[in-house]
Amino acid sequence: LVLDTRAVAGDDEMAAPRSTVRRDLLHDIEARAQAKWEETKAFEEDAPAEGTWDGGKYLVTFPYPYMNGRLHLGHAFSLTKAEFSVAFHRMRGEKALFPFAFHCTGMPIQAAAHKLKNEFALYGSPLPNFPTSPPEVVEGGVDAAGGAITIGWRAPTCTGGLALVEYLVLVREGPAGGEWQERARLPASAAEEGQCVARVDGLVVGSQYAFKVRTLLEGGAAGADSRPLAKSPDGKKDLKLMAAGGKAEKESKGGGGGKPKGKPQKVVAKTGGLMHQWDILRAMGLSPAEIVPFVDPVYWLEYFPPLGKTDLIRFGVGVDWRRSFITTDYNPYYDSFVRWQFAKLRAGGFVAFGKRPSIFSEADAQPCMDHDRDKGEGVAPQEYTAIKMRLLEPLPPVLAKFAGSQVYALAGTLRPETMCGQTNAWILPEGEYGAFEAGEGVVYLCAARAARNMAFQDLFPEWGRPKQLATFFGRELLGAAVKAPLCPYERIHFLPLLTISMTKGTAIVTSVPSDSPDDYAAFMDMKNAKKREYYSGQAGAELRAEWIDPFEVVPVLQTPELGEVAAKFMCDKLGIASQKEVEKLKEAHDACYTAGFYKGVMTAGPFAGLPVQEAKLKTKAKMVADGEAITYLEPEGLVTPRSTPDVECVVALVDQWYLKYGEEEWAARVGEHLGGLECYNPAVHKAFRDALGWLGDWACSRSFGLGTRMPWDTQFLIESLSDSTIYMAYYTVAHLLQGSSMFGTDRATAPVAPEQCSEGFWDHVLLGKPYEPAAGEAPVPAAPLASMRREFEFWYPVDMRVSGKDLIPNHLTMSLYNHAAVWQDDPAKYPRSIFCNGHVQVDAEKMSKSKGNFIGLLQACEKWCADATRFACADAGDGILNANFDTTIADRSILSLTAELEWARAALAGSAKDASMRPAGAAATWLDAWFANEMNRLVLAVTEGFASMRFRDALKHAWYGMQEARDRYRSGCVESGLDAELTRRWVERRAPADRVV
Repeated sequence: LVLDTRAVAGDDEMAAPRSTVRRDLLHDIEARAQAKWEETKAFEEDAPAEGTWDGGKYLVTFPYPYMNGRLHLGHAFSLTKAEFSVAFHRMRGEKALFPFAFHCTGMPIQAAAHKLKNEFALYGSPLPNFPTSPPEVVEGGVDAAGGAITIGWRAPTCTGGLALVEYLVLVREGPAGGEWQERARLPASAAEEGQCVARVDGLVVGSQYAFKVRTLLEGGAAGADSRPLAKSPDGKKDLKLMAAGGKAEKESKGGGGGKPKGKPQKVVAKTGGLMHQWDILRAMGLSPAEIVPFVDPVYWLEYFPPLGKTDLIRFGVGVDWRRSFITTDYNPYYDSFVRWQFAKLRAGGFVAFGKRPSIFSEADAQPCMDHDRDKGEGVAPQEYTAIKMRLLEPLPPVLAKFAGSQVYALAGTLRPETMCGQTNAWILPEGEYGAFEAGEGVVYLCAARAARNMAFQDLFPEWGRPKQLATFFGRELLGAAVKAPLCPYERIHFLPLLTISMTKGTAIVTSVPSDSPDDYAAFMDMKNAKKREYYSGQAGAELRAEWIDPFEVVPVLQTPELGEVAAKFMCDKLGIASQKEVEKLKEAHDACYTAGFYKGVMTAGPFAGLPVQEAKLKTKAKMVADGEAITYLEPEGLVTPRSTPDVECVVALVDQWYLKYGEEEWAARVGEHLGGLECYNPAVHKAFRDALGWLGDWACSRSFGLGTRMPWDTQFLIESLSDSTIYMAYYTVAHLLQGSSMFGTDRATAPVAPEQCSEGFWDHVLLGKPYEPAAGEAPVPAAPLASMRREFEFWYPVDMRVSGKDLIPNHLTMSLYNHAAVWQDDPAKYPRSIFCNGHVQVDAEKMSKSKGNFIGLLQACEKWCADATRFACADAGDGILNANFDTTIADRSILSLTAELEWARAALAGSAKDASMRPAGAAATWLDAWFANEMNRLVLAVTEGFASMRFRDALKHAWYGMQEARDRYRSGCVESGLDAELTRRWVERRAPADRVV
């Protein structure tokens, strides 16, 4: 964008302002304006007495941010959508309300406090003696020819107040349990930008190694040892030094292998440098002494919400702060509201109890819901059918001790209906597998990750503790014979497949080459003698012809487009000649799956003649009933909890209270509401429809964390998303309950005591039922009770809910459900509209601390000022795709805003250098009529932009459009001069539009 600032600055000044004078001017204006808003209580709105107002109302809300830190630009961008909209309605004369609160419920704060407490216990307080980051093999750091590996690490962020002198690189050769030996030293001064690199020589090709780094401090004081590096980057295999072309070399970080060319690249730690909670708090500007109290979760609640309020005031947000609150039972008023909500849900039959599968944190011993996760928000359980393939005698040597037992290899599949086409089984030769006790005389073989999930689903004798009887590598099962359920062959054999993931399914895979292009390509490779010899070398074991030659492809289903052997058809069509052609195989897989699942008809198996979709369910049920398979679940992607981000979550069957989302009648009511809900974007509406289609039973209870106790079962807390669905209603009365405190702890100014906020109280205020105080309860006086009922009736429902698109699958859809439950007899109280935006990037890159482009809200206000930041937020975009906060726009807007202010002042005073005012009484010109009409046209365009939530369009017309109209008018009136009244009208019309943004 090219801004017309010729009146005040040259090109060089526009590109790089020479001082902060202009920004400081805007800071001064903002401070004075905000002081006046506070003095006049400009944004405080109360419900008018009934029958005294017909000018309309507008209630907008924004998801309360989680307060484990300060607000940042991501929060600011989304909340400006609410801010711009409510300001627009306020300036149209409506009673407009924007309340704001702070979320503290759940595990994140407690997990952070616990993590900090552990760090102090391990490393000392207030200055911890931290180790380095875990070492990594740097890109190009494997030198097999030279017998060396180059590793890198990040320097510790704190060493207990003592100077760091030196690093020791310790190496362990062989498996765990071996001796660590010093192999290299590096002075602390060798670190560059906090990163260190060291080459370890004298290593032997083919050997297994582990590395760790020890710090040495001044005065000979002991430092700390890092976590060891002992696995390949994907965590699947032991770290080995292999000859050029060997797998371990290719799997080093960045690949490549061989002697590094030039200096190896620096390591970039997976942690992004913020390895510890102490580091995170330090990055927020806290001193070591200030960090110490954060070991108490309650201190977080008291510390960050007031800062959030201060930062938002600095940003100029028009919030009625009387209505602000924090969540959890620390606020007794909000606590009573949440308990009432769940009492209503239970009374309506929307809550149930029982064993349900949930993503589960073993460390926390409770379900790990979306907002409790460090990684994996939105990840759900995925069900697998584990086919029980019975190993035939004689067992492989590694399993000989289980002779006489029932030994089953569990092959996880999503397509049980195709098992009638098995020709072999696949296993990863260098994958590490386990033999697990599954009952008396029964042994299951699978990957440890799958067994861990099964153990939490009552599939092993002891819940949550799989008993591992043996460990072996996949190569040790190659050639082993199994009897596979539904298979047309009496026995089939294990063969190698190098693409198997040890972190997905059981890591044992059935082979159905008629239906799976991946199986077909690998199967045909095994049929080829030369390729079989090659894969023998890759697998580290001889692959015999008798394990593959007697077996042929078995058709199992037919599709109109692809015939009876869809995999062969697609491989021939795409010219796939090897299992290595990954991209083509993916295309073939998608084609086969789509055609087979949706249009296929079974031609083999117990349900031949049935459509594939029907046969899949029937086959699974039959195999489970016949004892030929089990079903189990695991997370469909990586999920880790905030409390222990190094420990992966599982799917567990646990006793819990759950909300019955997806129940037919309830979902139908939400679907009906969704039909009339304004979403401003068809993509958002579709996302809600999709969420409504899949959202099911939702675990709403937990054992630990911060929050509200389940009113009828106080051993459980209410989960953090579940207590955050109708709190918009609480805004309407918060200021009349809590007095002057967002914490609800100022009893002196609160007209109602928390104990009086009983179910009868909330039933009256929010549902309009006759007020019936509980037995022995002091009744609430009639006057405040009537005021609260009036506030709710006037302000509710929410006119617009603003949120990032990531909350559609959970919070926002759950909000629609819970409104339809609590106010099921009053649909007029359901939300009227929801606006969702995409995530914001900074200069077209994801905002990240490691990239150095993370911008806090206070930082943005200080660097650019509030108005320039809001200007750039409005310009960033309004759709559901990612928006872009352009720092150049923020920079230039400082110049543009101040230049236009200077021109307006000068023009109205008659002292503008580039414009003069026409003498009073002078004749009008045709340009006057054009200018007046153009301003009217732009006002209508701006109005349409704000009404439809297209703020970038509104900015274009309100700022750039009005600027261009003024410039044209000014250029055409050089001789006649500007009309004073029209010039004043231009300034006055522009000022409100600018204040909205």
